[in-house]
Amino acid sequence: MFTSIDLATLRLCSMLACITFGVIFGMLWRGRRDQLHHAHWAGSLLLYCVALSGLEWVERTEDVVIQSLLLAALTGSNILVVTGVRVFARQPIWRNWMAIPPAVTLIGYLLPHLVRQFGVSLPGDSQQVLTTLGLAFGMGVYGLDLMRQSVRALPQGIGGRVAGFAMMAYMPCYLYTMVGAMLQMATPSTLAMAALLSDQFLLMLLNLGLLAIPAEAALAALRESAWRDGLTGVYNRSWLAAKERSFLKPDTWLAHIDVDHFKSINDRYGHSAGDAALVGLSQALVTATKDRRMRSPGHVVRMGGDEFLIILPDASRVVAERLVQDVRAAISQLGPFNWTVSTGLSVVEPQDIAFSDVVERADRRLYAAKLAGRDRIAA
Repeated sequence: MFTSIDLATLRLCSMLACITFGVIFGMLWRGRRDQLHHAHWAGSLLLYCVALSGLEWVERTEDVVIQSLLLAALTGSNILVVTGVRVFARQPIWRNWMAIPPAVTLIGYLLPHLVRQFGVSLPGDSQQVLTTLGLAFGMGVYGLDLMRQSVRALPQGIGGRVAGFAMMAYMPCYLYTMVGAMLQMATPSTLAMAALLSDQFLLMLLNLGLLAIPAEAALAALRESAWRDGLTGVYNRSWLAAKERSFLKPDTWLAHIDVDHFKSINDRYGHSAGDAALVGLSQALVTATKDRRMRSPGHVVRMGGDEFLIILPDASRVVAERLVQDVRAAISQLGPFNWTVSTGLSVVEPQDIAFSDVVERADRRLYAAKLAGRDRIAA
């Protein structure tokens, strides 16, 4: 089936794929010079392409040093893949361990020649086995770091995981090459062809995964922007509608907070003062939900106007009341005029079939707090 395919053809296919994706990454970087991760990925493909073409042109057995450097460059090209992801994740770019896999590949290729100078002869397949071991080691190390850094950048992202999987998937191919060389299952050319055949699929998968990382980040940022209130920066009703089912659990408390006589604040001091009060209240709510004494951080939602919700997963009535008291104490220090809030508390109960039931119960208690004179908590 593959009798007409040779190593030169497969290397050419890999180089063409590298050039294609390299042009894509290069154009993306040219359009946005601040997106340096594209420059790293383009550089990785350029180095990979140079190493492959060099291995095709340098065929003399005496060019040992040049061949070893090209193989080390082949392994080292993956460093730029990892540094690109690290740039994207805003992590330190360089770590000393990154230099180890190219060094292992270089030494593995040179070792049989070096020991021969001292009259020591290694098995004939040792050079191929040691070199392949270095290549496989590099793919494993870099693939693991790629996945780790992409998860840091996008915890819910898929592209980084796909790219990391593609890189690590090279390892079984290299393992097959090593075992085949040791057991003399096939000729070196056949084994190299098997590795390059896998490259046709995995190289595409790796670079498509890399392309997906910034696309997923842009989508996540857009979604997050749509879920945020424009004035206060806290979550809005759209976010609550998307997440409310996850909060329908026992021990989830809800605080419905409303500014007392908010209309009079706008009428007396102006709408800018009213906006400042809302921003100050939202900041106090966010600060309170990050209290270390809480088992799980809370979430703040602006329902509209001067109404806010605080969702407290895995909490208790004592915790909910303490949080609201902290908020009341915080806004009493805001100024430049005195204003207060009323609060209704509720908890998820077994009979609740929707989170709106909990919200409605908290709303009724908020109304009761206002009827009782405002500036108080009703639970």
